[in-house]
Amino acid sequence: MTRLDEAFSERAKAQPDRLAVDGAGELLTYGQLDALGHRFARALRAAGIAPGDRVGIHLPRSGRGIAAMLGALRVGAVYVPLDPGSPPARMELIAKDCGLRAVFIAPQLLQTWLAAGVYAPVEHFFLMAPEQAPLSPPPGVSVRRWEDLLGESSEPLPPPATQLRDLAYMLYTSGSTGVPKGVMLSHENALAFVEWAADAISLSSSDRVASVAPFHFDLSVFDIWSSLSRGASITIVDEVTVLNGKRMLDLIHEKSINVWYSVPSALILMLETGGLADRGAPSLRVVYFAGEVFPIKHLRRTMQVLPRAKFWNLFGPTETNVCTAYELSSIPGEDDKAIPIGHASCGDEALVLDEQGKAVADGEVGELFIEGPTVMLGYWDSGRRTPAKHPYPTGDMVSRRPDGELMYHGRRDHMVKIHGYRVELGEVEAALNAHEQVQEAIAFAHDQRLVVVIVPRDAALSVLDVKRHAAARLPRYMIPSDIRLVQQLPRTSSGKTDRVRTKAAVIEGNTADLPPVRAAAPAPAQKDS
Repeated sequence: MTRLDEAFSERAKAQPDRLAVDGAGELLTYGQLDALGHRFARALRAAGIAPGDRVGIHLPRSGRGIAAMLGALRVGAVYVPLDPGSPPARMELIAKDCGLRAVFIAPQLLQTWLAAGVYAPVEHFFLMAPEQAPLSPPPGVSVRRWEDLLGESSEPLPPPATQLRDLAYMLYTSGSTGVPKGVMLSHENALAFVEWAADAISLSSSDRVASVAPFHFDLSVFDIWSSLSRGASITIVDEVTVLNGKRMLDLIHEKSINVWYSVPSALILMLETGGLADRGAPSLRVVYFAGEVFPIKHLRRTMQVLPRAKFWNLFGPTETNVCTAYELSSIPGEDDKAIPIGHASCGDEALVLDEQGKAVADGEVGELFIEGPTVMLGYWDSGRRTPAKHPYPTGDMVSRRPDGELMYHGRRDHMVKIHGYRVELGEVEAALNAHEQVQEAIAFAHDQRLVVVIVPRDAALSVLDVKRHAAARLPRYMIPSDIRLVQQLPRTSSGKTDRVRTKAAVIEGNTADLPPVRAAAPAPAQKDS
């Protein structure tokens, strides 16, 4: 097993003229991406960046961003992808928390950092495009321009003295205290998933892989490193296209993309508004999905219009990337309520334990614990490194079927009590999502009330319709007492439904985040003849 950057370098030597990255206005072959990565590595070395130092990647997804990751790894540094949409205050928290020494950054984003004065403790900024306006960095902060970076030599540096167990990158997640914390992942952690995911679908240099997830989201690890380790081409799906179902489908057709990995919401968007049911996507041979529950009715329709594609449900928190997987052998039936999350993958072991840490019997619900090579090194939290627990408690509630497949029952923190009854929010959501006129539904508890927020397919759906549907499928104590019909739900930067903002919007009455559905006008009364 080699480091992430070494796996790419071997491919770049073998196929320098093969297309590596397509999108964001650039085409880079493996040879060009390799050379750019070496130039960035030399720029970092000249700035004094040493093994173990943290280097930020703050720009929209692009081939240049991938080259910046290569540059950081080639000097033994740790790359930290930053969300281009985050406010400066969050960037300052992350920069100070992990002690960022350098940041590869888009010029417009650097303007935001400098204007807000949130550049400490960063010593070096590397611009990833020509700047359109003059920059005035403060004393002690250097800014290297794009033209200077291109002037660096593309000759390789001596390899760093880093090992597979050394930290390769960090992904910041929202901590339970509201303060972001860094998930520390080693080369070994990443490669356990990268190689498994590539092997599972026989990924090769003939494949074109869509890069849908932003760099700060763990789904991007497959898009980048599995693709580059096998010589596949990466097609960047930009931030605007990801929000438009038709444009995503157009891109699949135009680029003949055949491997797709995203949250289910992106696939549902193509199905609902992009014309997927009419046009199909015959080039797709593999659809990986992860990150959130794929409602059965949407999954069934997606599989029906993509009969040639193999579908995989990948599962795991950021702390383990993917730890279980399930390949669907057939389209779910009308009566299916959920699909398995499968068996342990990537060399991991899956344990289902009760609150006393004892294994539960088949069919009983317990918490999923993971032991194995994908489990993170630990958290970088408030400037401290906290080692991961072993086995790692995921907080996900599962049961094991007699055939060994794991079934997901929601998050431990999504189990609530309403008037003394234990309610699994995922079960409520699954029941409501089964309604043919419900596009999406999420549930939460507030003041001993069960609240659901629903995006209907059309304005004809009424609260009474929803209550009747729920009453036919759920016990009385699980029937929502507060039902909101809205035009859309807020999304996180990774494309998932933003549950925190949704709940806050309901409590605060914020119609900007939750615009209500306008009720359909009643039909005119019929006169007796």
